[in-house]
Amino acid sequence: MTESDAAAIRIAIVGAGPRGISVLERLSANGALAQGASTSITIFDPFEPGGGRVWASAQPQHLLMNTLCADATHFTDRSVQCDGPIVEGPNLYEWAQMVANGTIETVDAGILAESSRMEPHSHPSRKILGHYLEWCYGKDLEQLPENFTVAFEQREVTGLHRVGARTIVETETDIHEFDVVVLATGHTDSLPSKQESANRDFAADHGLYYGLPSNPISQDLSSIQPGSVIAVRGLGMNFFDYVSLLTEGRGGRFVEEADGSLTYLASGQEPVLLAGSRRGVPYRAKGVFGQMTPQFVARYLTPAIVEDLASLERQLNFMEDLWPLAVKDAAYTYYRVLFEQHPEHFAGTFEDIVGGLDSFNWESPEMEKVLANAVPGQQHRIDFDAMDKPLAGKTFGTYDDFLDWWKTDLAEDYAEATKGFQSATKCAAVTIGAARGAIRRLARYGGFTGESYAKDVQGWMRGFAGSVASGPPAQRINELKALVEAEIVCPLGPDMVVERSNRYFRAFSPAIPGMIHECVGLLEAHLPGNHASRSSSSLLRRIVEDGTGRLFHIPNPGQEPFISGALEVGQEPYALIAADGTSQDGIYVVGVPLESIHWGTQLGPLGHTNSRFLRDNDAVARAAINFGRMNIAALESAQRA
Repeated sequence: MTESDAAAIRIAIVGAGPRGISVLERLSANGALAQGASTSITIFDPFEPGGGRVWASAQPQHLLMNTLCADATHFTDRSVQCDGPIVEGPNLYEWAQMVANGTIETVDAGILAESSRMEPHSHPSRKILGHYLEWCYGKDLEQLPENFTVAFEQREVTGLHRVGARTIVETETDIHEFDVVVLATGHTDSLPSKQESANRDFAADHGLYYGLPSNPISQDLSSIQPGSVIAVRGLGMNFFDYVSLLTEGRGGRFVEEADGSLTYLASGQEPVLLAGSRRGVPYRAKGVFGQMTPQFVARYLTPAIVEDLASLERQLNFMEDLWPLAVKDAAYTYYRVLFEQHPEHFAGTFEDIVGGLDSFNWESPEMEKVLANAVPGQQHRIDFDAMDKPLAGKTFGTYDDFLDWWKTDLAEDYAEATKGFQSATKCAAVTIGAARGAIRRLARYGGFTGESYAKDVQGWMRGFAGSVASGPPAQRINELKALVEAEIVCPLGPDMVVERSNRYFRAFSPAIPGMIHECVGLLEAHLPGNHASRSSSSLLRRIVEDGTGRLFHIPNPGQEPFISGALEVGQEPYALIAADGTSQDGIYVVGVPLESIHWGTQLGPLGHTNSRFLRDNDAVARAAINFGRMNIAALESAQRA
């Protein structure tokens, strides 16, 4: 090692997606901490810096975000409470305006056209976010301190380990040495489960199609033949992307009729998609509010109450400690809007309901009596069980009966979404979604018992809140109805069952007796869970296997702990914990690999929200530079000795 090597801080960022380039921006913003020392940063990723795999700028423009345009950002703003400098920049909407007026040039005609029609509350394409993030990365490179250099290695990191004060980073072809490594790997696929492996082998043996859980744009759909019947398992956000790729992506188009409904004009290249899931209905449309997503003031799960819960010297039980407050807030919002919009549904007053919510537990006999007296028509009362499982207990004599129910349900959901602020249901859904902020605050480092986290938070609330509050733009529901009417998408029913039989996948729902479908393919339309030891990333698996890191265990009073899939890290700035419990200072982890030790790590940075994403990245960047400086000082001291 030369003297010039010893005087340089060497930092690796593993991952060049939104999180990785945000870490780079924060390293640059905190450059003064390097005290003039030469600082070289190497970014590793098989995909180009910017959008990474999920938000790649090369993907089709018909794939949409469910985040609103003006919410998406890369830059810190005055709301971000971090120790590093605030370096403001345009959010996605402001950037789109700059593209539209020619301040920023783009060679992509589609991006220019989309930018020109963009509103702050529009649902932009995934493609335009990819272009925005690539621009942000370029801007970050322009603003680097003079003593900083950045190199990009378009390759996958396969392993890393500490050797003394350094970290060795391995790729398939090279070995590199760094002072600091920041893991920002984002979403990875998982190794196939036993059942998925059996499905894959069955498909290969019988000439069928099988799509493992993955990001839709990473899935090879080319072998799905026109007219072939494909079972699609999952009706969440991945489902809508797959539907778009296999319809609009194959040349079909939607035509708007005079009444606002849509007709789908098929290209003839589409398969028939037999769509099912446990709930049996798609994620619900986001409300169309004509502005940014509203924020309703919490009356029960207030910030002060959340902090009180966080201060308790015990782990929490979600269903006992948090949900009773969250459900009251949602009910409060629902009945306030219902009273404003439909006072004719009330025999009493909204204040009667508030008095009940203030005094009684939700679902208690006393609360039920208050609601019955105030809103006599049961069909006008909010029903959280029905929101969660709309098809529970329903059976259908014929498939046509079920099909009619499904089309009516889609039409009602779309109509409800277009009411915006006049929809008590959609306003309540926003409140349910907002409760996830409290979960993010309370779930950190085992805030809930392992049992409650696994069963209630991860096992139920994530899916329930996602289905009612984080669904697709309303237009997707309108499009889906048109696709059902065109017999391109055929709903299967709740509690979907898929079996391997003879030479086909057989799919059916217990709610429709005697209706069994033979399919030449099965597409798993859901993302795999985040679990380091089962990840398709050899890097994450090796970190656990060789003891460089370990999985986080969530304690369970009186029981075995819940073994999560998260890499265990210490408190901010999130240094990796080795198998022997020691802190791997100089190896920091951010984002998705920490899901379960943190919660909601897949959420990107939202402007003007004191974004945890940006605060975490700032803390990690500052720690990285400071650790690098310490290494330099130690090496210089050793050389003098």
